[in-house]
Amino acid sequence: MLSRHIFQCSRLGFAPSTSQAVFHTSTVNSVLPRAKPLDEEMPAPAALKTLESKKSRPDFQILDLSSGKRHKKDIDIIVTDQYLQQWYKMETKSLAADYLALCKSKLSLFVASTATCGFLMAPVPVAAAPLAAATIGTFLLSSAANSCNQLLEAPYDAQMRRTQSRVLVVHRFSPLHAFTFAGVTGMAGIGLLAYYANPLAAALGALNWFIYAGVYTPMKRSHIGCTWAGAVVGAIPPLMGYAAATGHLDPAAWCLATILFSWQFPHFNGLSWNLRGDYSKAGYRVMCVTNERLCRVTSIRHSVALLGLCSIAAPHTDLTTLTFAIDSLPVNAYLVYLSYKFYKAPDAKNSRKLFFYSLLHLPLIMLLMGISNYGRNEQQKEPVMERITNGYNKMIDSVKSLTTSSTA
Repeated sequence: MLSRHIFQCSRLGFAPSTSQAVFHTSTVNSVLPRAKPLDEEMPAPAALKTLESKKSRPDFQILDLSSGKRHKKDIDIIVTDQYLQQWYKMETKSLAADYLALCKSKLSLFVASTATCGFLMAPVPVAAAPLAAATIGTFLLSSAANSCNQLLEAPYDAQMRRTQSRVLVVHRFSPLHAFTFAGVTGMAGIGLLAYYANPLAAALGALNWFIYAGVYTPMKRSHIGCTWAGAVVGAIPPLMGYAAATGHLDPAAWCLATILFSWQFPHFNGLSWNLRGDYSKAGYRVMCVTNERLCRVTSIRHSVALLGLCSIAAPHTDLTTLTFAIDSLPVNAYLVYLSYKFYKAPDAKNSRKLFFYSLLHLPLIMLLMGISNYGRNEQQKEPVMERITNGYNKMIDSVKSLTTSSTA
């Protein structure tokens, strides 16, 4: 009786189960008899030829790396067409708009304006060709650096909400095209600066391109010092403009670069604070992720440094006049106030206020610098220490004249 039930189970396809049910069914090929297909079910000869041609054309390429005779250890690398197409395939809708997005045109214009400010603050007559070369060359080098940045960070940009729509992430630009664009714009910027300005400005531009693409961008995922490296990148463009005008760098140029260096910290820290989650998800080791207190401290520290640089260092290095030292006080004082609020209450509202005011702060400072520089009279064009000494001597002479007149 038992043998009969086992025989029936095997015929019906039942098998023992480890679940609560005693038996479960499974497909057994031996149960169904084999049958020859009908003639109308067979594919047509033309379809058979199409299938055979598809099978004979694989969707991959075989790259033979061996030269001469083949050895037993020679290996052919198989690369699919789909993988190769990722390097050159583009799905752009507007090529001009995608170029502007790839080079971050607004940021590049902002960087170029700092180079223009550096040129105009130099104590030399303004020449049109070097000024245009400094502005356009800096824009081209900034475009190249931003393109390299997006090319290297595309896998990580896809993980952040703020950068998920960048052109390389959504495949509107191919990596090969972006790499070519970066190379062409970078070399064109260096050549423009070298030919129409001077080699010092071109060397500073090449150095800044290397620091941004080769130091700052990889460093963001490995060390907290990436913010300081990025601040150096932001400080070099005004040096490029100053060097394009004068051919050398003096204390006034370094003071201008230091102002731009300190401005980067309240600006970037105010921006990155509300994006801590995205930066952490993408694996970036920026200050707001690794050390939140240091992020708040550096913001207020460099805001105070900006006040001292504009009101003390800038007039003493003959970058600006004493008028600028007074005019810039309320602009810098409000930045210190916002940085202090961000330090005491680091919430989204205070960080956003600090970031947006920093976007207004730097243009105001550059505008006041230009006004003070071009409003100088012959006496104000003298070095500050010489003016102070001359003023002291004049005061002594006036006191002596008063004493002699009173005794007479």
